Amino acid sequence: MAFVSATAAASAFATLLSSAPSTGAGSSACVCSLPRRPLLGPLHAAKSSNSVPVELESKVKGKKKKGSDAGNLPGALDVEIREAQQYLDSDEQEAVPENFPFEILDEEGMSVVILKRDYKDEKIEVIISMPNLEGGPEFDDDDGEGDGESAGKDEDEEEDGESAGDSTVSLKVVVSKASGPKLEFTCTAFREEITIDDMLIMEKTDDDGEEKFPYEGPEFTELPVNVQKGLFKYLEQRGITLSATNYMHDYMVTKQAQEYIRWMRKLKDFVSQ
Repeated sequence: MAFVSATAAASAFATLLSSAPSTGAGSSACVCSLPRRPLLGPLHAAKSSNSVPVELESKVKGKKKKGSDAGNLPGALDVEIREAQQYLDSDEQEAVPENFPFEILDEEGMSVVILKRDYKDEKIEVIISMPNLEGGPEFDDDDGEGDGESAGKDEDEEEDGESAGDSTVSLKVVVSKASGPKLEFTCTAFREEITIDDMLIMEKTDDDGEEKFPYEGPEFTELPVNVQKGLFKYLEQRGITLSATNYMHDYMVTKQAQEYIRWMRKLKDFVSQ
């Protein structure tokens, strides 16, 4: 191991000082400027051990909004409206399937669509709710750029739900006649199948104000298998088919986007006044 004496170290340091350029004429002092240290991160308030960060996310995840500043609510609403409208403009509505037997009653501002038809001596009414899309509608701006983490999340979400088959629509089918009770079916329509979740026989009640508790029958899945199959066939004969429910699924996805835009515009008008 080599040792350096204090005298040698002092001599080397003096040589270093004498070799440094002077800062001005006649000046023998050396001014050594230290490099500015960069900030390791953005400034933020100190957090206690119990503090939880508050994050506000737009429906359009991982995208940088153009033309809207932080805290500019009307501008943020404009972005949402524009992107939803772009989605609608690019959306191609499926053609009505052949032999679609229902009349469609679609009222603006409502969250359901009603289908009606007559079948022999019966009246069929189907109430269709908005599609069950987890997290609500998202209308991504392809021109926006998200960070790597958000982009990775979007890719994972696309892999988890590659097709619209993951979403469903709920149906309430009511079959009635001129007199007597009604049959009411609660169904869920998937892309590949229709399930009956419940079935009730709805008796006409007298308006005497007395509360009654009628027997509602067994759970649908507890019915004999042949009875279940017969009820599926019963609904199919009255127009509740996969072709009809798949068409209505696409119809309701479009309606959801339309109602979303309408709702956003109402909100924008209110906060802009």
